[in-house]
Amino acid sequence: MPEIKQKYNELQKKHKLPDYNLIDNELEISTIEQPDFLLRNIMRRILEKLDFYTNLLQDTLQPDASNMASMNENNFFDDDEKKHMYNLYKKLISMNRESALISLNPDEKNEAEFINHFFEHWEPIRKELYNYVKKMKESWKADIEEEEDTRYMG
Repeated sequence: MPEIKQKYNELQKKHKLPDYNLIDNELEISTIEQPDFLLRNIMRRILEKLDFYTNLLQDTLQPDASNMASMNENNFFDDDEKKHMYNLYKKLISMNRESALISLNPDEKNEAEFINHFFEHWEPIRKELYNYVKKMKESWKADIEEEEDTRYMG
């Protein structure tokens, strides 16, 4: 059994962590090179994911005029969708700050609790994110189709 999986299984029993396959599929923990500070490394992977989606939502909710992508995508959402997106953003930021607080005073028990908390909430968050990212993608398809329609002169 690989060293990371073995160490994780020990920690899983001790802290009632999510199943190894689930966490590996989501965070690719099998690619972590050393089992030392495994929970801290898992938290870093979670933080990377949180940062990515937080930035994606932030760019859409508060677009910078020099960022054409965020300006375009922002215009594709109505006010109600933006309100729900902001609530999702707050959930992600809250988890991000929780992680930052734990990292300032590292403790195995708190790290495990954070990982469990993340996975308790991640699936519904993922579903919401999926819908928003799908709509962002569709905004570009709509622009391309609109552009093609306006260029056709018959």
